[in-house]
Amino acid sequence: MSTGAGEITARTVLVFALATWPRRIVVGTLLLIPVIVAVFGGFGGAQVESHEVPPGQQVDVGAMVVTPTAFFVSDEVERSFLEIADAEAWLGVIVEVDNLTTETLSLTFSRGASDAVSPALDEALTTAVGWSYPDSVLRVADATPGDRALPGVRTQVALMWPLTDADAVGETLDITMTESELTYSLMSKEDVWMSLGDVWTTTLPREDLPSTLFEPKDDF
Repeated sequence: MSTGAGEITARTVLVFALATWPRRIVVGTLLLIPVIVAVFGGFGGAQVESHEVPPGQQVDVGAMVVTPTAFFVSDEVERSFLEIADAEAWLGVIVEVDNLTTETLSLTFSRGASDAVSPALDEALTTAVGWSYPDSVLRVADATPGDRALPGVRTQVALMWPLTDADAVGETLDITMTESELTYSLMSKEDVWMSLGDVWTTTLPREDLPSTLFEPKDDF
């Protein structure tokens, strides 16, 4: 079949692309990409697995092992921060954290890149940026700031989010733990948490605020 004037066929394009060695190299590389991708597992994403675990079970989420045990809702801790956040109470998730690395790790999971531990509630219930990381972290033993986990040290902490409606939380709380990796970001020039995909879910019982975290009201 003849080709009319001005018509460009696939054969014409291919002949033009192969007319010079640089073009041949480019075209050859493009043709090899599907082959290379297929060899290394294809275009499909890695399979994400979901797991259900009971409270108190250790979960290896990558750089650390977390063991969630219970949660509380209280306005008797970090009172001044609640006022600043314009919130009714704190939602606190009690977890033990084992840092498996040789570096100090942030437990606030900043930059919004990881949901290493997050409560399964409507985000409208919090005045925080989101459930991706808590606003405050306290060591349960002495109520000191606990947002840093030291290498090789097991620490029990309360991960806390400010609630706008304390009555919206029931007697149990579902939380999720997502496999995460601490990686260096070329854009921010610092280590950030990146979610890898696998998710563990557990249902925690509600308990009273640990007495070590109680903060008396200011009389002045």
